[in-house]
Amino acid sequence: MSDEYVTIDEVARKLHISLPTVRSWVKAGHIGTQAYIRVGTTYRFNMGAVLQSLHGAKPEEDEPNNDVPAEELVDNTPKNNLDEDF
Repeated sequence: MSDEYVTIDEVARKLHISLPTVRSWVKAGHIGTQAYIRVGTTYRFNMGAVLQSLHGAKPEEDEPNNDVPAEELVDNTPKNNLDEDF
């Protein structure tokens, strides 16, 4: 994972989305709290963690769990359309 921390403007630019979309994804939890640090009203985002959040992966899930059959690891829940503002 990248250790690069960037502003919210950089997140929007790198993902080719609008600034309000990034804000709504943070508010909705699509970008998890592990993906950014907040000091007062200033946010800095770890791009690697942002991408992990958006792909639905959690850091502790990077390695497969050999105790569970592979078919049970598949997430069949419907995905939200993250391109829409909430």
